[in-house]
Amino acid sequence: MSEQAVKIAISDDNPGIAIVSFNRPDQFNSITIDVLDGMIQAAEQIAADQNIRAVILTGEGQFFSSGADFSLFAGAMAEKDTTKSRFLGGKGAKMCDVWEALPQPTICAIEGGVVGGGLALAMACDWRIMGASSYAYVPEVKMGVNFGWGSLPRLTGLVGAPKAKYMSILCEKHGVDECLEWGLADFKSDDGGALSKAMELAGKIAEFPALPVQLIKRGVNIRAGAIAKVSGYADTEDLLLCMKDEEAGLYRMETIKKLQGK
Repeated sequence: MSEQAVKIAISDDNPGIAIVSFNRPDQFNSITIDVLDGMIQAAEQIAADQNIRAVILTGEGQFFSSGADFSLFAGAMAEKDTTKSRFLGGKGAKMCDVWEALPQPTICAIEGGVVGGGLALAMACDWRIMGASSYAYVPEVKMGVNFGWGSLPRLTGLVGAPKAKYMSILCEKHGVDECLEWGLADFKSDDGGALSKAMELAGKIAEFPALPVQLIKRGVNIRAGAIAKVSGYADTEDLLLCMKDEEAGLYRMETIKKLQGK
């Protein structure tokens, strides 16, 4: 696993708590192939460790994650082999799936923004704690692509169908209070306090016997995600279709130029 892209640490105060961090603060923790692979490997490593009772996901610096890095879009557009493109696009979905499947409860500590693919991973966690100035943002339509990685079923399950459409189509930023009201966030902290609050919650979890906690999580997730795989299975193919659409491509290029200040 790339230590530069993703960090895993065990709490000094409680060895039953693992802390996994996006580690690209200078790039607002944007998600590259190294990040995808690192997050997948982190989840697989933690799932096999029976000493870990709770997991915290966070981002180094003052910004949780700005979502998919431009390199992911460039890689998908440059790849002419559809099978390889599907493999690349499917990595994000796999990352979210393995995190959702973790037997240990997972807590997402969010400061700054939780954007696009970062939000996709945050929604795969069991709870989300957002700092007072943080926000959620789904800009995919501005990039001429769909909101993939299994995100739409999870978002719909959390906020309901009308709000899921609003968030993923209109590309607006949603502050912590709105996220709490809608059900996307579970707890609010002072700015800079999300990780501390996550540690407090993880500490409470770690005090209980692991087996019943994990069985309850599994039971709730099975019920809550019963139709998620059916409704979200084709979002990688939808991404490839968007990549080939002329109008979406022109819009994507205009958005990139604006972001680059050209």
